[in-house]
Amino acid sequence: MLKIKLNEMQFHAHIGVYPEERAVGQDIIVNVELDAKPVDNEVLLEDKLENTINYGPVYKMVAEIVSRPEIKLIETLAVTILQSIKADYSDQLDNVIVSIKKKNLPINGIIDSAEVEVSDK
Repeated sequence: MLKIKLNEMQFHAHIGVYPEERAVGQDIIVNVELDAKPVDNEVLLEDKLENTINYGPVYKMVAEIVSRPEIKLIETLAVTILQSIKADYSDQLDNVIVSIKKKNLPINGIIDSAEVEVSDK
């Protein structure tokens, strides 16, 4: 089994339902886990990019989606990222997991972050 993880991708996004969140923006952290369809280890030993999932374009896709001004909820953001990855790599993936952590919450209290996680399964 091949699992590829893009960990702790950090972005400044203008996400949120409150006007001040959207105006100022906030830091979010995105994690993506890609479970590849079974591939023989001998194929991976060929050391060719086409035998795996190129995570560079996946990062660019996430960055583009995070920058969209119409998205307000981290739940919507997570599902949008998941669906986009699945659409582009459906023939290579068994499962995708996307988690998003939102820092600097507009909550009157001590809290590090809020996080959502969505999966294809």
